[in-house]
Amino acid sequence: MNKHIDLIRQLDNKPNHTRLEIIVNYLKEMGIDYRRQEYATGVNLVVDLGDTGKRVGISSHFDRVPAAPGANDNSSAIAVCMNIMEKFQERKNNGIGLRIFFFDEEETGLKGSAAYTNRYGVEDLLGLINLELVGIGDQLAIWPVNQNASGALLETFERSSKAQHLTTRRFDKIVTNTADHLSFRRAGLADAFTITCISDKDIEAAGHYYSALAQGAHTEALLRILSQAPIFINYHQPGDTYDKIEEKAILMTSSAVWDTIISIPSFSSSFPSRCKNP
Repeated sequence: MNKHIDLIRQLDNKPNHTRLEIIVNYLKEMGIDYRRQEYATGVNLVVDLGDTGKRVGISSHFDRVPAAPGANDNSSAIAVCMNIMEKFQERKNNGIGLRIFFFDEEETGLKGSAAYTNRYGVEDLLGLINLELVGIGDQLAIWPVNQNASGALLETFERSSKAQHLTTRRFDKIVTNTADHLSFRRAGLADAFTITCISDKDIEAAGHYYSALAQGAHTEALLRILSQAPIFINYHQPGDTYDKIEEKAILMTSSAVWDTIISIPSFSSSFPSRCKNP
């Protein structure tokens, strides 16, 4: 079994405190230092890589809703973070600055990411890529950003993905625009966004959903439409298990993020910490 899928299998259906300790054990095995941020109701893990002042943030959350094993939401993102750290270790490039987050309590109001930004702020971050539902699909949704949005990290991500012949799509809204990027935007870091793996079937279902929503469809009808989208079939459901995760989606996401990261030093002197993102 692929080691990243095996990590997701280990995380499946475990209590959140056990999921945290599994991540800690993986970091120790990799020889990667981390720090724990304890706050009133939870614990975040933060990993700094590279010897540089400004860093690019890559975030995931390890908590799950009680009804679901939590494979795509959001163990898939944890696996991508691990893969990115492996790539960093192989490259050994201290000109690259990363901050990897494993947030607690995303599912109960973004409490972990809010606790981080409230305590530490965002001044030492160039931008943030938040990972959410990245284990199923062959395209990358970037949200919530409209077609006029700009930002060095956002645009580098799109260019790097295009160079790999990966399809990216901007969405200014999805069924819920709530994810950990919001805590960073609220703290003043505009170049913060979430990426999610999707497929053509998800896009088709999204079109039907918003059309029905505009026509005032009832909740039951909207839920039926969403049930046709692969990423939502098992969303917050008992079926969100490791055997549904696609290794190619994990590797695609990791490759897109990593190529974005290694493209940044070429213009780091002009990389803004604030940018326009309507």
